[in-house]
Amino acid sequence: MDVRHIAITAGFTVLIAFMLYRRFKRSVGFQKLTRSRLIFRSVLFGVLGCVFLYLGMMHPINFVADAVGMAGGLLLSYYAVKHLRFEKRQDGWYYCTHIGIEVTVLVLFMSRIGYRLIGVYLQDPAAQAAAANSMQDFTKDPLTVGIFFVLIAYYLRYFIHLLRKEKQLDLDTKSA
Repeated sequence: MDVRHIAITAGFTVLIAFMLYRRFKRSVGFQKLTRSRLIFRSVLFGVLGCVFLYLGMMHPINFVADAVGMAGGLLLSYYAVKHLRFEKRQDGWYYCTHIGIEVTVLVLFMSRIGYRLIGVYLQDPAAQAAAANSMQDFTKDPLTVGIFFVLIAYYLRYFIHLLRKEKQLDLDTKSA
């Protein structure tokens, strides 16, 4: 096995572990409601959604996966929004997500990415190089695309709801 390959795999493993840690840390307990952060995330997920829709044009079956993923993400966000809690503190508003929904989304995403990485890792080195150089490789698999759209629809709807709620909370605070 190539030392460079091991280093790349170790780097991705550390990056994914760090992302998991941060995501889980944010999912447990209250988070500060910051408008600029929510706007940035909404734009980011909107752009990602457009990119995946565009790349999906090359594989029309992915539109079915896109639609199913969006429906699943919207359903998850409906329940997350329904169980969302807010708390007023001295330095602003804080919100607490529903931990069950966040863990479900996180596990769904990480299990699919892990499955894809194991699949690529078990391929021969030439196929690994081809897969690593192609963003379209992720858009060829309907299951992967569907799961990405679960995440995109979930977070986009969730962040937009938080933006609206933040504006409403500010108005309620000023009128009180």
